Amino acid sequence: MKGIEKLAKRGEQYDIMDALRLLTMAYMDMCGISAGCRTVIFYAAEAWQERLAWMDLPLSELARKNGLTEFMPYITSDYDPEIYDRYDIVAMDNEELLNCCQRIINEEDFDQATTEVLCWGLLKATEEKEELSQEIETVASDGTVIKSNHYSQSCGSTFLAITYPYHFCVSKKELVRDLNEILIEAYNDYQRLHNMENDVRALYPRYQAELAKCKDASEWEKRCAFRDVYSAIISTSIIVPSSMVELFHEWWNLKIYTPRHYCPVKVD
Repeated sequence: MKGIEKLAKRGEQYDIMDALRLLTMAYMDMCGISAGCRTVIFYAAEAWQERLAWMDLPLSELARKNGLTEFMPYITSDYDPEIYDRYDIVAMDNEELLNCCQRIINEEDFDQATTEVLCWGLLKATEEKEELSQEIETVASDGTVIKSNHYSQSCGSTFLAITYPYHFCVSKKELVRDLNEILIEAYNDYQRLHNMENDVRALYPRYQAELAKCKDASEWEKRCAFRDVYSAIISTSIIVPSSMVELFHEWWNLKIYTPRHYCPVKVD
């Protein structure tokens, strides 16, 4: 661990884009060679990407809106998605990640610069993080106070549980730096959706017909019936489908199939 920490101190000083290029090239080198090494590199590169996402550099906005493999082609044109997207990472806990990193150091799998930025990124990825659940509060343009518990955030994803004045969950495919923005967007989206009763009801007979076809199907297929029929509404909303199902039932008593796996909303 001390060896990783020593190298990480050097790695922290590197230019962010240089670090991401080194790790992307290392990731590509490990495709078809070692899933374990590839996984360590992936987590390390994610930490560097998140560092970039919080800044205001030329590729910061793209870093906020894309997961790592979607972002890699912007880092280097050598990353061909048709080749490298076929490879995946494996499940590893923090101890396994650090042990694999130490083996990479011991066996000198990469050059010094790559190893140093790898160590900094992996330490960031495996460090103890503060509990993300926290209360956030802002005020909409009509004066309504909006409150939320912040559940998770990463490059390509921000998830919030709205707790006041309504209860529902929202998800946006980007790292939103100013969470007040997504609170207000969630509130406005709720109001917009509430005014779409005619559109929602018009699709309901089609939904019932599609669900009837799934009588003996899996839970996933039954849930997909809702997503398929209401795709146009879902795609223009940041309210997650499970919350949308709850709202349709609360507002208009529409019965939508769900296995009752809802996102958690902490209510004081």
